[in-house]
Amino acid sequence: MKGKILVAVQFGCLALLMVVTNWFTLPWWSFVLLGISAFLAFWAMAVMRFGNFNIVPYPVTNGTLVSEGPYKVIRHPMYTSIFIFAAALLSGQFDYIKLIISLILVIDLVVKMIFEESLLCEHFPGYKAYMQKTKRVVPFLW
Repeated sequence: MKGKILVAVQFGCLALLMVVTNWFTLPWWSFVLLGISAFLAFWAMAVMRFGNFNIVPYPVTNGTLVSEGPYKVIRHPMYTSIFIFAAALLSGQFDYIKLIISLILVIDLVVKMIFEESLLCEHFPGYKAYMQKTKRVVPFLW
């Protein structure tokens, strides 16, 4: 249940960010960031493959631990993609409503990552070793 609530908050925040954005007045560099976000998301999904991918933070029963592609340097490239997406919309047209929505999104995703990693440690014997070799969201930093 916790995972479904976290996903609902995540998608709710993303939907709100898209609704409150005036897409016609975003600066060009916001679209560059959106392109980077989309590229990273599609790359991560391609490497993960469909049978291994789950939108909720619970590991797929017969899933395998993926540590190639973007997963070689960061454990959560999909979350990184979402952070870039939100940053593109917030910085391209700053307002306090977007700031509040973005902060809720960041808190939600951090809680979701921590929860997901605890489940992954239980599911995959090698996940703790993988955590030692990679950063969570930002290569070489965090």
